[in-house]
Amino acid sequence: MRRLLALGFVLVFASTASAGVAWFDDFDSYADQAAFDAAYTQLYPAVPLLLDQSMGYSDGQSVNPLGPNSNYERRAYQNFGMEMAGTDEDPLVFEFMMHMNDATDWWTREYIEIRGYAGEGYGDGDLEELIALGCNSSGVDTNLYNARILTGDNWVNTLTPKVVDWVKLTAKIMTDTVEVYVNDNLDYSGPRAPGITFDCVVLGSGLSSRVDVHFDGVPEPAALSLLLLGGLLAARRRT
Repeated sequence: MRRLLALGFVLVFASTASAGVAWFDDFDSYADQAAFDAAYTQLYPAVPLLLDQSMGYSDGQSVNPLGPNSNYERRAYQNFGMEMAGTDEDPLVFEFMMHMNDATDWWTREYIEIRGYAGEGYGDGDLEELIALGCNSSGVDTNLYNARILTGDNWVNTLTPKVVDWVKLTAKIMTDTVEVYVNDNLDYSGPRAPGITFDCVVLGSGLSSRVDVHFDGVPEPAALSLLLLGGLLAARRRT
């Protein structure tokens, strides 16, 4: 089982150096919190981002920053181990599912980011690019889902009102443009600085939020399915 999972991640990362899926995790392969912590680096180990085995979009598990009535320093990251880029011909796709338990409270500051540093991973050199999807509480319409493009328009609004339900958030990253989709509907298109690559994902904002939020993977993203199918076919030919 471990070999199969490792093969899947290698296929994804190897193929997305220039295009494909930037990051994917449905959190269902982790037996417990310790297994999740082995895959992600907790930024604040004393108050870790939690693996929630009672709720998930795909198959029962998700991650939860445990927003209300808690210490808000719940954040974790994972390095890709390589630089990833998107072009107009081969966009880089960053997407996940998000669920909140209150759509009316304006003070919701929870999101997932992909980042690009001057070095080779989280915190290695200057932060050069950041794209976040989720919700913020200042400088945006707090009734809507929001996105952030650091080298572009910074925090922006989507066209979609927040709901107490699972929603799919997607960023399609091209040469100098980012498109943001909510439930596969194009809600925003704007600029970004060209030539900057991505090397890590950060789960959770690490900021205070009165709203409980869960994050999960998108079941069988199209690009991921094709990659896994290609890997299985290649393995079958070798045998």
